[in-house]
Amino acid sequence: MHASIRWLLTGTAAAALVACADSATSPRNAAPRAPSAPAFDFSATSYSLGLTQADFTVGSTGGSFSIGGLYTVSFPGNSVCDPARSTYGATEWDNDCVLLDQGQSIRIHATLVLASNGLSVDFTPALRFAPSANVTISTDVFAPLIKANRDYFQKNPGTLNQLAILYSANLGSTGVSDYSRDKSLGTHVNLSTGRIWRRVKHFSGYSIISGEACDPSPDNPDCVWVDDKE
Repeated sequence: MHASIRWLLTGTAAAALVACADSATSPRNAAPRAPSAPAFDFSATSYSLGLTQADFTVGSTGGSFSIGGLYTVSFPGNSVCDPARSTYGATEWDNDCVLLDQGQSIRIHATLVLASNGLSVDFTPALRFAPSANVTISTDVFAPLIKANRDYFQKNPGTLNQLAILYSANLGSTGVSDYSRDKSLGTHVNLSTGRIWRRVKHFSGYSIISGEACDPSPDNPDCVWVDDKE
């Protein structure tokens, strides 16, 4: 799974008061400038750029697991398909599968690459999840920025499009807008908590690529779904 983002708060311009000149046509006050859009840049965060690796074990009971402090993957109970007894592939994500037995578990290896223009994560082995389960990946890396600019993002949700989490077959590969075909895979940004999250139906890689806005759909012209509740 693979993801990338970038931010740099540019600041809000204050309204400027212009002194009146001798000319009767000079305005007394300059019009206030529109606030600048907050931008996203990983190099401006407190996280170190580079490669990180992490391992965790998930079983039939599920659980939530932090990956390098940058992402959290959450599994409901009875959500992981047994790779030895289930099919895998682009046509299989919505098909039923054989779940892990009680007490059975799988060790997962994650590789993260944090660069100035994004964050990518890739998982092995390849897994898929029960179509009825809501397995999610989330990050709080930009929570302070999102919460501090909540009012701006409420009025300008399209500026969050660059935070869309894309599917990637592996690290370094081009991101795929899988949510354009499956609405349930859209990225959500919670303006109250600052959390960015999306559902995943299978493991390989995902990414957020700074500056690469998502492709709008007719039912969601801003691509990213904005949440306000905790």
